Amino acid sequence: MTTQASGPATITNIRDPRFLLMYAPQHFPPEDSAKPDGSLGLLYLAGALRRGGYDVTVLDACIGNENHSLQETFFRTEQMSNGLIRIGMSPEDIAKEILPYDVIGITSMFTVQTSRVIEVVQIVKRADPQKLVLLGGLNSRHQISRFLAAGADLICLSEAESTILEIGAILRRGSRDFSGVAGIAFMNDGRIITSPAPAVEQDLDKLAMPAWDLVPLARYWELARPHGGGFKPEDNIHYGSMMTSRGCPFRCEYCHISKEGSGSPSGDIRRLRLKSKERVLQEIDVLKALGVQYVFLEDDSLLAKKDRAIDIFHGLQQRKLTLSDVNGVNITHMCRSEGGKLVADEHLMTTMAETGFAELTLPFESGSQRILNKYGSHKLNLERTDTKSIIRTAKRLGMTVGGNYIFGYPDETYEELTETILLAKKHMDEGMDRANMMCVVPYPGTNLYDIAIAGGHLSPDFDPDKLNWLYPTMVNTIINPDVLRYINKICWLLLNKPKRINAVMSMAITPTAKMSNE
Repeated sequence: MTTQASGPATITNIRDPRFLLMYAPQHFPPEDSAKPDGSLGLLYLAGALRRGGYDVTVLDACIGNENHSLQETFFRTEQMSNGLIRIGMSPEDIAKEILPYDVIGITSMFTVQTSRVIEVVQIVKRADPQKLVLLGGLNSRHQISRFLAAGADLICLSEAESTILEIGAILRRGSRDFSGVAGIAFMNDGRIITSPAPAVEQDLDKLAMPAWDLVPLARYWELARPHGGGFKPEDNIHYGSMMTSRGCPFRCEYCHISKEGSGSPSGDIRRLRLKSKERVLQEIDVLKALGVQYVFLEDDSLLAKKDRAIDIFHGLQQRKLTLSDVNGVNITHMCRSEGGKLVADEHLMTTMAETGFAELTLPFESGSQRILNKYGSHKLNLERTDTKSIIRTAKRLGMTVGGNYIFGYPDETYEELTETILLAKKHMDEGMDRANMMCVVPYPGTNLYDIAIAGGHLSPDFDPDKLNWLYPTMVNTIINPDVLRYINKICWLLLNKPKRINAVMSMAITPTAKMSNE
């Protein structure tokens, strides 16, 4: 065995590395809806590796592959000692699947799945400590010490399409000296080494095509539980997800991207960068060729450049796909100015409807202007914005409309909470189809996390698995956390219609297997 001065020193030379990129199993509270991960990062990395001539496979350990039935994976449940319920492939099956590969790349996007990612890292190292374990995703770069202590070899700190190719090239040369690779963290002589920030790709058209064909699309369609919503399994809807841009013009305190600008370890990945219309349509054609009929758009800010978005929508009309937004329809972008007010931009919304947009999720977030200004980067002016016109225009155009509302900021008062509840009730009365009630979460890497730690609202040794939007995780807040949890649940039940409530509860996970001692 050889050793190096920099980077992991326990791995033998790999001249022709084979890559396995993984989504970890997942866990949920018993009342939560169980869904696969759904993030796109691994598919971009797989596309980059394939273009670079590497052997690459993607494994969703929540779903499994052709070697495993859904009863052995997604519907295999274990109740853990902390009350959460694990779903996905067994550790033994994961250990078998990773054996043919030299490099195991694991995504960690969501903080609440931290221990499941650690579980996979430990499974890999127990099965073969010689394998190189890479981690990426926003959660991994904001919990570096936790994941390195668990056995990860390298953590990618930014967008990693170029980084993973550089790592592969070093392995091909028979080396493991990663000290010259930008945008990674690793252990060396008991110390965490963080390399300088990488150059962030500004031209997204240069990215390799995401490798959608490497994930089990048919299994996802059978489950009918996309990240952006839920379908009836009997409808057999063939869906896929994509992004037309990266970055966001807003700097909300509860979002990780607000800290990932110039000078950060990640580089300036928060800068809004756009794919060309031609590239977007090319990706749509790839999805359609794979059988996709329903597309979820995952942009952080889909309509930030309205003329571009309209051009893309016109190009999509001829493809006869159904579209829905997950993240990026900010309310300000849905409006035009008229008589000092912001009203629905009917031209934009009509174009969206003609393109096939079936659903809109609108981030109203709070009924308190003070909260919106302090934590939401002033992105919504409640007094000036005619939200009724947006909701009613969307409904007239045949769209399903949902709204997101967030409670539980450290200094939020009962009066401000009441304003948010009344705003959600007003929107439902105006024709909105569903109200999504959430507790704000201080995820690591956000300004809100720093506020929570500094204010004694979150312990420095917090359990990341308990950071869940269903219930409050901060303490010493003006509103008692127990009261907040009760209000959140009751408001959701009172505001939403029985059909919506039953649909969500039908996806709730229940324990059916043995207790795990984790």
